[in-house]
Amino acid sequence: MESNFAPLDALRDAGLEENTLIVFTSDHGDMDGAHKLQHNSVLYEESVRIPFILSQKGVIPAGIVDDEHLVSNGLDLLPTLCDATNIKIPDGLRGRSLLPLAYQRTEDGWRDFVVVESQHGRMLRTDRFKYSIYSSGKNREQLVDLKNDPGEMRNLSDNPDYKSVLDEHRGLLKEWCEANNDTMGLRYLVPE
Repeated sequence: MESNFAPLDALRDAGLEENTLIVFTSDHGDMDGAHKLQHNSVLYEESVRIPFILSQKGVIPAGIVDDEHLVSNGLDLLPTLCDATNIKIPDGLRGRSLLPLAYQRTEDGWRDFVVVESQHGRMLRTDRFKYSIYSSGKNREQLVDLKNDPGEMRNLSDNPDYKSVLDEHRGLLKEWCEANNDTMGLRYLVPE
């Protein structure tokens, strides 16, 4: 398959494709009109869900999408690169190497949630739900069922049927903020 990207051509021409891990990722997204917004000030999926692609010809199966494991490029990039280069992953990092997932190995004990920070709020994402809390605003607390509402159009934070889910996510975010000394995030939390 021909590529239009010269560095990939150079890898192939040098016979290094199978010995090179290619990582493609980015910073946050900019809403680009989604939800009628242009900037990433709101923690919708369009701004927080970013690409994290690993490729290594003949080693990592092509075209596999892992939508089962919660990944954070800010946490997982360095451990992944250390693992790929056989460098000891520094103690104290909260991230994990993604190579076992890329190689489709079973990986026990994966994280149950991931937290995203912005200058105006915090978001905690579990497998199915997303909980967001902002410093201010009419709807500063939001709970979304991403399985049934992937467009994030219905805020369930006031729905009594989701009270236990809301309380669970509030508690997880509070624990995370305390464990990570996130004093700004603690200020956003809803008092118990």
